[in-house]
Amino acid sequence: MSADGTTNIAAIDAGSNAIRLVIARAESPTSFHEIKNERAALRLGHPVFSSRDLDSHTMDQAVQVFRRFKTRMNQYDVQRYRAVATSAAREARNRRTLVEKIFRASGIRLEIIDAAEESALLRTAVEGALGGRCSPRLVVDVGGGSLQVTRLKDGALEQSVTLPLGTVRLMESFGINGAMSAHQVRLVREWSESMLRRYWSAHPAGKEFPAVWCGGNAEALALIAPGARRYGVPTVDLRVLRRKLGSITGRDVKERMEKFLVRKDRAEVMAIAAIVLLALGRWWNLERALVPGVGVKEGVLRDVLHSLHGQRATELQPERAVASARRLATRMHYDEKHCEQVRILALSLFDQTQRLHGMGQQMRLILELGALLHDVGHVVRREGHHKHGEYLVRNAELPGLDDRQQDLLACVVRYHSQSEPNSEHKVYASLRSFQQREIRELVSLLRLADRLDSDHRQSVSAVRLRPTARGMLLRIKMRRSSDLIFWAVRRGAELFEKEFGMPVHLERSA
Repeated sequence: MSADGTTNIAAIDAGSNAIRLVIARAESPTSFHEIKNERAALRLGHPVFSSRDLDSHTMDQAVQVFRRFKTRMNQYDVQRYRAVATSAAREARNRRTLVEKIFRASGIRLEIIDAAEESALLRTAVEGALGGRCSPRLVVDVGGGSLQVTRLKDGALEQSVTLPLGTVRLMESFGINGAMSAHQVRLVREWSESMLRRYWSAHPAGKEFPAVWCGGNAEALALIAPGARRYGVPTVDLRVLRRKLGSITGRDVKERMEKFLVRKDRAEVMAIAAIVLLALGRWWNLERALVPGVGVKEGVLRDVLHSLHGQRATELQPERAVASARRLATRMHYDEKHCEQVRILALSLFDQTQRLHGMGQQMRLILELGALLHDVGHVVRREGHHKHGEYLVRNAELPGLDDRQQDLLACVVRYHSQSEPNSEHKVYASLRSFQQREIRELVSLLRLADRLDSDHRQSVSAVRLRPTARGMLLRIKMRRSSDLIFWAVRRGAELFEKEFGMPVHLERSA
């Protein structure tokens, strides 16, 4: 922290078309002032979308960019940062090599985030930019690797999809390297429309529907086809853009650079972005869209700001919480197939017993996260891994959860194995009596789910719980027979029997 009480923070967004750095001065728990922006026109998506691998030259260039960014962060005395990579890095088979090379050369830890986390960060950026002046219903980001489309209602997530309609991806797929022919324009338009039909139901939104477009392509197009400002935010007029589309697609890269005053890498992809966004506009019957000039990096910066001030989410944020749990689990080298199988089975058991326990969506989410993180303590030591797991979860950065929700999750991880909930344990003892009961019931379900995959081979394809006159009948449908699983489930059912007051009987299902 500097002498005037402020702290400099930074965000890095390694996208498919460029790598961006923003440095800002944190002025309060909710505000910052940007003091430095840098952009490296390095196209990670170029080799990935054609070969599924990052080539050595591209990785070496990325390393040099991160070394330069690290020097810049040191010059500005950055105290806290976060660096993320999106679509291209997600799809690269050798992505771990990239992460390791960057860390060795620069000391920067690059996180490869999933689409859900990317969407959540984008929404955070939009909310910060709009400042409550309007509540968008649609948030769109056309990047190099993908098109993120999110529908909101009263600020809450309704639906989010990630479509393979990134500009670099389409450029590689259709061999576009300059002025577009009428045939190429039709191909991109028809492919975009086919993706929208496949993954998104049409919605006649109307001209007053508050839609937001994000990213550098949207900003460039808003300068070419500007609309009237709304809520103090620039807009793009889709009717004007549609009229000017031919003048964009028909020019080669050099002509676009001269006509629209854009960089070479933007000139290469802006025509494709215009076709994709116009297809989306037609699909939603839009006449204009807000362009607040923010993207993933601003969302990351706000995430760093919240972390700096120790803020936690005040509302349940399932999408962000699951994404952050998976990120933590990946860092701890978890058995992904096992933990995802346990997650599926645990949620199935929760839903089938809902009438018995009466718990709502918050505790369902806690169970889901507990399934993903139940084995993270193994990274410290196999013996006592439940205790190590509790410690890791309590002290982890888990955006999407508040402090109390994180305590509940830590307890689920602590007791998932053999250890019984104990009022002498500090975190468990801090819970109210009804919360302690809910933790015991969640743990009983997680133990069953964990033992249903005790062979770590995903042998169980489905489970069915049904109350009978004799107790609870658990029917297990299996892909392959396993006596080990039946033995493990019988031992793991003890806490369930104790908490719900009924014996559990096992049966193989055809």
